[in-house]
Amino acid sequence: MFIRKTLASSVSALALTSMLALSPAFAQETSQPPTAQTNEAVSEAVQDEASAQVDEKRKKLLNDATRALAETETALKALDEGDSEAALEALAVATGKLQSVVARDPDLALAPVDVQLLQRDLLGDVETIDAAREAIENLVDEGNLQEARPLMRDFASEIVVETTNLPLATYPDALLRATSQIDAGDMETAKQTLATALGTVVVTEEVIALPVLRAQLLIDAAENALGDGESMTADIEAGESAAAETEDADAAVDAEPLSPGEYVEAARNQLRIAEALGYGNEDDFEELHENLDELDEKIDAAHDTGGIFDKIGDSFIRLKQRLFGTDSE
Repeated sequence: MFIRKTLASSVSALALTSMLALSPAFAQETSQPPTAQTNEAVSEAVQDEASAQVDEKRKKLLNDATRALAETETALKALDEGDSEAALEALAVATGKLQSVVARDPDLALAPVDVQLLQRDLLGDVETIDAAREAIENLVDEGNLQEARPLMRDFASEIVVETTNLPLATYPDALLRATSQIDAGDMETAKQTLATALGTVVVTEEVIALPVLRAQLLIDAAENALGDGESMTADIEAGESAAAETEDADAAVDAEPLSPGEYVEAARNQLRIAEALGYGNEDDFEELHENLDELDEKIDAAHDTGGIFDKIGDSFIRLKQRLFGTDSE
């Protein structure tokens, strides 16, 4: 499943890229650092966050449920080979493991057994993404849904954490039913029962919008660039000096750190990208844009940032609650 989705994603991403290559938006320039450069500035932190999310999900996987799934597959293989005794032994283990899961948590509906990470990342500036969105909307308006579908699938910049679960309301009963069918000598029906049970696993998804995550990490970088507030003016002057030197040294542009103000502008741009991709609307991002405007004013005036970063952090929490129903950091 994971490989199939990845391959499909690559094909449709290529189609989307080909379509966008025809757009004049690619030729447009902005005064801010290129998106690729700002993305690179937080790329390691993005991957760390993705790994942390997967690690957290893996902690919640149930070993007994995972074993039950494996033993079900073993039982089906044994039936294919005509070994009913091995199939019964495997089903006995699987049934016992699931009984243990239910006994520990009677209210549990889904028992997590596996987790996978998928990533789709449509890179480009706001104008480019708006052009892609308009093209997709035109295809839909014209009724060309099959042409729009692969483009819509990859009109995204996100990490998706997929968790595979056994449905405890039906799966244990299927194992018991298959056991009875084997005892009755009805091997073919037992195989069908087990194959159907394996096909009823439930996949849940948790989406992490990369532009929102990058915006948050860029604000963290701005805070780090400003230091602890003891010598903010000096930090700003140093950042501006570094930015000026960067402009004069094209060969070193990618290696130079951004100034605090550039980090803030890059974060603002990521929020615009998130909106362009449909991760919320203008109202959803209004609070954060106001926060970033306030931060810009403090940076420009070399004022103590005070509690503005805590304020921005709270705004990110509220944004993720609105968009994804989560307050995870």
